[in-house]
Amino acid sequence: MNHHRSLSRPLPLWVCWGVLSLACLWVPAGRSDPGSATSQFPFQGPETTGVTAKSKPASEREAGRNLRREAAVERLRQHVGFLASAECEGRGIDTQGIEKAAAYIAEEFRKAGLKPAGKDGSYYQPFTVTASARLSERPQASLRGPRNQQVDLDSGSDFAVMGFSSSGKVQAPLIFAGYGITAPELKYDDYAGLDVQGKIVVLLRRTPRPNERGEQRFDHNVPTPEESTHAAFVTKITNAHKHGAVAVVIVNDASSAGERDPLPQFANHAVGHPAAPFPVLFLKRALLDQMLQSQQKSLAAWEKAVDADLRPRSFPLEGWMLQAAIRVERTEYKCKNIVGVLEGSGPLSQETIVIGAHYDHIGYGTIGSLGGANARGKIHHGADDNASGTSGLIELAYRFAAQPQRQGRRLLFIAFSAEERGLYGSLHYCREPIYPLETTVLMVNMDMIGRARLVPADWLGWEKKERLLVYGVGTGTGLEALVHQANGNPGLVLRTLAAGTGPSDHDSFYRKRIPVLFLYTGTHGDYHRPSDKADTLNYEGMAHVVDFAERLIQAAANLPERPKFQVTREVWRDPTDPRAQTPSRTQIPRLGIRPGNYESEDGGVLVDGVTPGSPAEKAGIKEGDRIIAIAGENIKNISTYMTVMSRQKSGSPLEVTILRQNQRLTLRVIPE
Repeated sequence: MNHHRSLSRPLPLWVCWGVLSLACLWVPAGRSDPGSATSQFPFQGPETTGVTAKSKPASEREAGRNLRREAAVERLRQHVGFLASAECEGRGIDTQGIEKAAAYIAEEFRKAGLKPAGKDGSYYQPFTVTASARLSERPQASLRGPRNQQVDLDSGSDFAVMGFSSSGKVQAPLIFAGYGITAPELKYDDYAGLDVQGKIVVLLRRTPRPNERGEQRFDHNVPTPEESTHAAFVTKITNAHKHGAVAVVIVNDASSAGERDPLPQFANHAVGHPAAPFPVLFLKRALLDQMLQSQQKSLAAWEKAVDADLRPRSFPLEGWMLQAAIRVERTEYKCKNIVGVLEGSGPLSQETIVIGAHYDHIGYGTIGSLGGANARGKIHHGADDNASGTSGLIELAYRFAAQPQRQGRRLLFIAFSAEERGLYGSLHYCREPIYPLETTVLMVNMDMIGRARLVPADWLGWEKKERLLVYGVGTGTGLEALVHQANGNPGLVLRTLAAGTGPSDHDSFYRKRIPVLFLYTGTHGDYHRPSDKADTLNYEGMAHVVDFAERLIQAAANLPERPKFQVTREVWRDPTDPRAQTPSRTQIPRLGIRPGNYESEDGGVLVDGVTPGSPAEKAGIKEGDRIIAIAGENIKNISTYMTVMSRQKSGSPLEVTILRQNQRLTLRVIPE
């Protein structure tokens, strides 16, 4: 492709002389200094063959490059053509078409030579997204004691249904299983010697020694008790299910109860994760104490004894039974990431680079369409967003798998699902990583790489090249230099930005303190509209982006020293979005959180991630917290959150009230 712009009229002689003299000094954009690319990038991607470049005539080398480029363009075109076809129905997580897309990607991974990386030996990493949940009728529950006494429980006063709960009717004996913890690494097991098969387990929140911050704390693997995985509701519920329980009843420990012994709202835990396989209730502490007293025991004395020696003291609640009827209406979607791996070799082989792109889109536009009322119900093909990035991911899989005796770090290829609903696929991977996050050195994300535009490549504007935005260069040491060194000849016009956050899957990894790079060619008028079709993409430009990504990943896979994570204060901005260039556009102050329950109508805003170095992190806000008030105003959902934040001022302190493990905390935050 000829990117040179013709001149409409002769230039004055003095200008010609000036240009000629400058030409002697000028190195075209994207061209490395002589010898530098060869020394740092021994593998030159799609142009590498078994014969050295100098052993062939220039015309033959050029012809070979053109053939390889044409083949790559055609492969990308075929992949996008299928993924953005009507057969895939816009790849919404609520469509059957996304299953066809998933099968297609898995098969391409197989043909490329990637090994399955799923735990079950497949290319799939399954997870569930709960889009909405509500109690469809008032829950019923009652206790029956050893003297056959009946205690009818009042919903909202004596007990509450937790958002984790599934529907069901249950009647079974009660067993007090302490904190519900099984931790071999800590030599502690509340279930040791306890048969809970077919029983309902009653569990305390948190862990033993919940207020201990020093050497005597229960879990030495984390700095504070709140951060222990054993304190999490999900961990307790999962462990109870593994031991055969048919329901779970949770009770505040003494430190969580305070004076009010609060009950959680159903909405607090209803969205974004799969439901428990049985009913999950939350019971007032006084009721558990009443059951213990029937056996001459005291809940406070029990807690004190366990804190003293960290020895479990579980036992059946003799003669006590619980009967409950719960009805929950829940909209859930079974999703899957597609995961394939190329193992590394040599001294760096146990470190991992994640290469990702989301393959879902918005289906028929019922959620997320920007096409207006007329677009809803029509297939939103999502060619650029993100069949383009997914096709690039497949192409890279073929290229790296074809390398003989590849050296360097492990490469994990992930096609993420449910990105459009809230980055759920990458969030799931970061919570249940296939390879440890501690040894994951870099995440490279490709999202919307199909609309590369020609921009001036030199200060005179004579030459034009495709532009690529690369975010994340500030998130790791040496990434800025690495990115520019990877830009080959003829190369791209690179626009680098430091930010590690953003509206795509790299954000999940950055919040886990992993360096990230995000490749993006820019927004356009077809974004999230039915018109984002396969015939609108620049496939030549896509091939250039994939070539760049290949050189970048090849170099990163062999860096002697891994990039060291860095916090960057730069926030996401899109210089290709005309709206971002409007000076009068209102800038809402930021806390630096990622909401995790966009579709909830009540219950506050769930903090699904905290940006490193952000006001939220500095104030002590943590992942899993729920924001329920800002500056004295109640926060019901993401809409009220944005409304209230729009009235705040950057740099002015404000009070943010959160729920953490059902404890109400008020923190002082200075938004940016």
